[in-house]
Amino acid sequence: MQKFNVEFAKLNIEINCEYDYSKLFCKDYLTEGKPDFSVEVKSEDIDKEIADSPFNPKRGYAESICVYREIAKKLPFFDRMVFHGAVISYKGNGYIFTAPSGTGKTTHIMLWKKLVDGVDIVNGDKPIINVREDGVTAYATPYAGKEGFQNHSSADIKAICLIRRGKENKITKVKPGDYLADIIKQMYLPEDAAAVMNSLGLLDLMLKNIDVYVLECDISENAVKCSFEAMTGETFIKKEKKNEN
Repeated sequence: MQKFNVEFAKLNIEINCEYDYSKLFCKDYLTEGKPDFSVEVKSEDIDKEIADSPFNPKRGYAESICVYREIAKKLPFFDRMVFHGAVISYKGNGYIFTAPSGTGKTTHIMLWKKLVDGVDIVNGDKPIINVREDGVTAYATPYAGKEGFQNHSSADIKAICLIRRGKENKITKVKPGDYLADIIKQMYLPEDAAAVMNSLGLLDLMLKNIDVYVLECDISENAVKCSFEAMTGETFIKKEKKNEN
């Protein structure tokens, strides 16, 4: 068993695990700070992860998934939660794009990055969200999807956008309550009853602090124009290509 500390979302977390993979995976987030809490992964947890996965992962990789799950179980007691979504930042504001896997959120944020000057990808898949009375902040983690989009930073969230596939591009600002079920599906909800209650309380507070949009879109420049103008209030200006000569 090895022990090391990471800093995720301004929390120091002690991780106890067996394989080297998790430490290497979290190398950019290692810290010597005093831990706020600790997690431990047991062999039977790894066995279950492998048995439940359709991909037959190696034990080190499976353990890293278990590590993040154990962290996610404790985050609601620190006003934080793991959220399935891609976070970008633009001019000091953060935007979360969320959708069921395979719907196109990663493609959409890549187009933002490609077409809009000043866009950074904070985290491409599973950021940690810190919810406070005065706002919502998303933090990068190494758990960033198969593309690994993360830049070890954070962004204060202005809006969340639910992506739907569509034949035409249109975006609508909606009442959060009308899409509560869709948003809850993208949260990690622990089995512990107290953690669940805390998570739902955080969600309620989050939705009081940010706007919610539904975007129906294809994979195109016009889809970015549509979401960009609605959420930022600015006119879309396509990024100029740099002269590589």
